Amino acid sequence: MGFLLGPGGLLTGLDRALRRRRARTSPTAHALVGEAGRVVTPIPRGGYGEVLFCVRGRSLKYAARARTPLGFGARVRVSAALSPSAIEVAHLGPAADGCP
Repeated sequence: MGFLLGPGGLLTGLDRALRRRRARTSPTAHALVGEAGRVVTPIPRGGYGEVLFCVRGRSLKYAARARTPLGFGARVRVSAALSPSAIEVAHLGPAADGCP
């Protein structure tokens, strides 16, 4: 029984592996609420564009809509999650240095 549950046991090793895998997955749209990013595909009136984020050293891109049209490079903050892969953003201003 020790080989299953002990400190070096099979279940302990599987638990560690699953925790590491979860830590590497992309955050959900809900986890991004409040984060700042920048528009990489313009967001048209009534449509979707794309916003780029840098999260834990990784670049992530999400489909995004906004109340007003936003052009390439606009700085935005996530105001709501619409689905697991789509967000709503609010305009923060033009990007001065190309970074969110």
